[in-house]
Amino acid sequence: MKLNSILSACALSAVALHAAADPVAGSTSGTWVNPNPTGGSIVTTGVGTPTFTWGDSTGFGAGDNTLAFIGGAFSSVTETPFKVGTITYHNGTTAAGTLPDSVDLALTLAFGTPSLGNIVSNYTFNLVSTTNGGIDPNADADFVNLPSAFSTTSFVIGAVTYSVKLLGFQNVTGDGFLASSASEFHVREGLTASADLYAEVTQTAAVPEPQTYALMLAGLAVIGSLVRRRSARR
Repeated sequence: MKLNSILSACALSAVALHAAADPVAGSTSGTWVNPNPTGGSIVTTGVGTPTFTWGDSTGFGAGDNTLAFIGGAFSSVTETPFKVGTITYHNGTTAAGTLPDSVDLALTLAFGTPSLGNIVSNYTFNLVSTTNGGIDPNADADFVNLPSAFSTTSFVIGAVTYSVKLLGFQNVTGDGFLASSASEFHVREGLTASADLYAEVTQTAAVPEPQTYALMLAGLAVIGSLVRRRSARR
């Protein structure tokens, strides 16, 4: 085998190793934390639980606004979106000035594959209440919004860095709809809808140190020298 062939084989092997998708599997759970702002006339319940309510519905009859998260099992591979759970949103009719602007979902991914245990990340959901005009139900719909700059949680296994990132909503059921992007989940006034929340685990191979490159080149040089000697003896 010539040295060029050896180098090509090594390069192809490195590319194949980097491109390989690793399995990810486990289960999810989540609670709502850190409503913002707090105090004053802001009204919330369920902080630290899977069901969060906000706003004062006294005198309106449509109930408080509610977000409920239900997790479950997941099985996928890296670089591939997977469902992390379902969010149910009730758009209540509430008094102005009693509403927080955002709340965080403390999402726990209990990884079985790879064996990482629990990875916990907080993801902010903006809570957007519209002024009701009474003409267009879609225009009156309130919505929860995932910011465009999603936070990520990263962890390292060997020489590979893995990152967990929320991607957005899919599969809306009930009286809700998505806006032009999957980051806005709208629900019409006084009604309830559910949507699946998706995430992705990405991986990035660590860049070898210069010393590692030097050792690799030295090893290849030795292999090349051996190949040339064997060829000269024939």
